[in-house]
Amino acid sequence: MNVMIAQSADELQLFASYLLKIYPEFIAQEYVGTPDDEYTVGVLFDKDGVYINAIALRRSISGGLNCRIKVPNNTENKMLGPALLISSGISQGEFGNYENVLEQCIRIKKLKATCSVNLQCRLVKGKVYLFEINPRFSGTTSLRAMVGYNEPDVLIRKHILNEHVETGFAYRYAKIVRGLKEEIFFT
Repeated sequence: MNVMIAQSADELQLFASYLLKIYPEFIAQEYVGTPDDEYTVGVLFDKDGVYINAIALRRSISGGLNCRIKVPNNTENKMLGPALLISSGISQGEFGNYENVLEQCIRIKKLKATCSVNLQCRLVKGKVYLFEINPRFSGTTSLRAMVGYNEPDVLIRKHILNEHVETGFAYRYAKIVRGLKEEIFFT
């Protein structure tokens, strides 16, 4: 909500003036990387804070359903790509072998989480830049389950059914595309 992309000092001043009229404070983040290097990463811990597993989805955010903001890149930094994009929050993309991303995101263990943690990040020159941390099941939980990474099921089996859950259990790699489906119900 009220996410904007400022590409100059004048735009930053304009947006800041607007935001300060409706909020006592706001957050400004540096725009880094390209939309092609955005990931949503799930890191799963049990209720005792023990690491169980991690999964990464390389996001596709250029479509109409998943793109909240898209503006031409008018900065001098051409490494950001031709357009600057902000996701709508609706995730789709490809689950794959993103070891570098996962290795860096697993360091969230230092926070001693006792739940599923969802990380939004971009990979820039091999380094993960986090821009959002959500200590909860994410909107991609159902997508993760489709590839065999079912976080609620794992926690139920471990803590309620007292089953052994393998650390780093296997899951499949796949591309998942979301769409809108309209249905009509006659009364």
